[in-house]
Amino acid sequence: MAQTIPLASHEVRWFFEGKVQQHASLQRWFETTAPLPKRPGVGPPVWQGRLADQPDVYLLVPGSADMGIKWREGELQIKGRVASLGTQVFCGRHQGAVERWIKWSYANLPAAYQRLFVAEKESGLVTATVRKMRALRKVRLDPLTGTAEEVEAQTFVDRGLGCELTELDVAGQVYCSLAFEAFPNDAAMDAAFTATVEAFVAGLSAFDLTAASSQSYPAFLGGLLAA
Repeated sequence: MAQTIPLASHEVRWFFEGKVQQHASLQRWFETTAPLPKRPGVGPPVWQGRLADQPDVYLLVPGSADMGIKWREGELQIKGRVASLGTQVFCGRHQGAVERWIKWSYANLPAAYQRLFVAEKESGLVTATVRKMRALRKVRLDPLTGTAEEVEAQTFVDRGLGCELTELDVAGQVYCSLAFEAFPNDAAMDAAFTATVEAFVAGLSAFDLTAASSQSYPAFLGGLLAA
């Protein structure tokens, strides 16, 4: 089994019913807004995903919104919430639940681990298969100067923030999600996270991000299965 280094993150996420295309103003803003300087050559976000081939499979802990366990492309990922920072208001208008998480990833596990995610009827465990199509925008946060610059989505950065818009298919029902995820969660990240999120959503005038639609993946999936 490969060694893993925990990834600490600072996040806010929203979920909406329907396809991304049904929220035209949100999609247009995400694909065209230019709130920060861009590294030369950075183009518009590219849609990629696992809607048809390799979906994410979540193993749900009943009644829990602070633990995400999933199987993604041959890898076990465990993500735990370490702090809920409450509802934050961005640009005096948009509201979201800000949380701190830590994620561990494990590859090359014995086959018995994957069977936990595919044998719900036999094991009695609760799972959710989620097919995704995602577009990602990535920002590099300079640890010395505090400046922010948008880079290509595949660029490795040791300190940065991702803004992602995702279309989800859960048991034939379609949803979409907008999220901001910053890493690592160091002492200076709180201010950098707020400033960068506000730089993006300042231009989102035709769509409301509300506290009622803001939650984590475990909370979202748990609510769907409980409904």
